[in-house]
Amino acid sequence: MSTAIKAASVNRLKSSDLQKLAQITATPCVSIVMPTHRSGRETQQGTIRLKNLITKATQQLEANDQDASFLDPLKPLLNDSNFWQHQSDGLAIFATPDDCHLFHLNRDVPEHVSVGNDLFLTPLVPNHNARGAFFVLSLSWDEAKLFRCEDGELTSVETKTLPGKYHDFVVPRDPEVSLQNTSHRSVGNTPGTSTAMFHGHGEGEDKIEADRDQYLSLVGEQVAGEIYNTDMPLIVVATTETCGHFESTTDMEIAAKVEGSPSQWSDHQFQERVMQTANEELPADTGDFLQRFGTAVAQSQGSSDYPEILEAAHSGRVETVVAFIDSANAEDVNKVVLETLRHGGKVTRCESGFLPDGTDIAAIFRF
Repeated sequence: MSTAIKAASVNRLKSSDLQKLAQITATPCVSIVMPTHRSGRETQQGTIRLKNLITKATQQLEANDQDASFLDPLKPLLNDSNFWQHQSDGLAIFATPDDCHLFHLNRDVPEHVSVGNDLFLTPLVPNHNARGAFFVLSLSWDEAKLFRCEDGELTSVETKTLPGKYHDFVVPRDPEVSLQNTSHRSVGNTPGTSTAMFHGHGEGEDKIEADRDQYLSLVGEQVAGEIYNTDMPLIVVATTETCGHFESTTDMEIAAKVEGSPSQWSDHQFQERVMQTANEELPADTGDFLQRFGTAVAQSQGSSDYPEILEAAHSGRVETVVAFIDSANAEDVNKVVLETLRHGGKVTRCESGFLPDGTDIAAIFRF
């Protein structure tokens, strides 16, 4: 593992990250999850909290006769005031002797530390989208806007850079500055992350293409970070050309597309086209897990029995699992989460009482 952990290495969590983290196995794996604060004096509470959690992890490692020195690169963060002043709602740290991953979380999480042969991922499981809501990205070469739609109403989503114009993302280079240098700026709502801007580097079409890729990549990071914890599908409104370029710069799943130039439509026309596409193309089961689960159980392709679900997860049979997660069952649910993700299944968390018959977990099987 590197000898220093810097704020720039902290990322916003995306769905693809959860899949990759599930694949990590090592002896040992350390998982640290903790709440953080976006602003105010409370931001400094993170220093004390992280110090205590590192101490707990060290004690667990030493109790198992394991070397804890691979946690040393985390300790400089304790005195990095800039790091703590650029936080989100939570922080997750996953460390092994060979690597370390840090993520800003866009929801409150209880503090937790664990040591084992796998990572503890249950605090990162996204919420179940039980209301059939979705996000809409309005995208052109001039600007990007993100909306959230619930109950047929579109609401603008604001981050530090969305909605934003093209030149809010791609900053022109000062012609007097040496081409050896690059300008830097914070990546929108990704606290503590510094990303190089390459606007002005190169000539002609190559420069334009590089700038456009940079613009779309940064928009994608913002959108991915904002929608991660929601289990909500994404509709993109853009021309075929713009959407094609956007898809090449992001690994986000686009559930549906509205072809056209959003800047040429009135607000009413925009919403009308979006709602028509949502009704025609979004999966009918977006908010209907319970109906699908009932049908699956009737066909012996679903279960709310934990041992049966865990066995099915190990064999790659779980298509979707929804769980109510609390401190009492988090360790057990984590085993299902890991095996489901490793086999390409989907995992979400729900509120208490959402699942039938007082159960805490329900799964739909592939076969």
